[in-house]
Amino acid sequence: MTNFTSIRPPQPSSSPRWTALVFAFGTLLSGLLSAGLSFATAGIHSAANPAGVLPLLWPPVWVFWAVWIIIYPCWGVATYLVWEKRQQADVRGALVLYAISVLGALFFLPLSNLTANNPAVLTLLDANGLVGAYALAWLYTRYDRRALVWLLPYLVWMPLTLALKLWLWWLNA
Repeated sequence: MTNFTSIRPPQPSSSPRWTALVFAFGTLLSGLLSAGLSFATAGIHSAANPAGVLPLLWPPVWVFWAVWIIIYPCWGVATYLVWEKRQQADVRGALVLYAISVLGALFFLPLSNLTANNPAVLTLLDANGLVGAYALAWLYTRYDRRALVWLLPYLVWMPLTLALKLWLWWLNA
């Protein structure tokens, strides 16, 4: 006999649609806070413009800004889609991973500045971000497959930036 007691019946959404904007702008705000902390601790160089020999295909600083201004709100909307499932499923694990990932992103730039944008540290931080991004996508799609679409910019960017940081580390070893 199958036990269906852990399956909750579908409930109507209890969150107004503007809650998606709260998640989107809240996640973006955390990224802007990270950038602010970075500028407060940075010298002439930043994670987007580290010292040393840069890879041939290193993008200009504005590309990093443009990418993250897209990624953060999309990440927030994906989280909102998971949040909406809280009446039907236990989404606490996904939300805890979101919080850990946001904290990691919040401290990425200040940590990179405190280590003088050491290419090894940048690479390790990006590798951590890549694992976190794909874990988040896997977990989010267990609740709502639409979240994957919203996470696509993040999932595309993380391998690209990790490859750039690996190249940077190799050039400056």
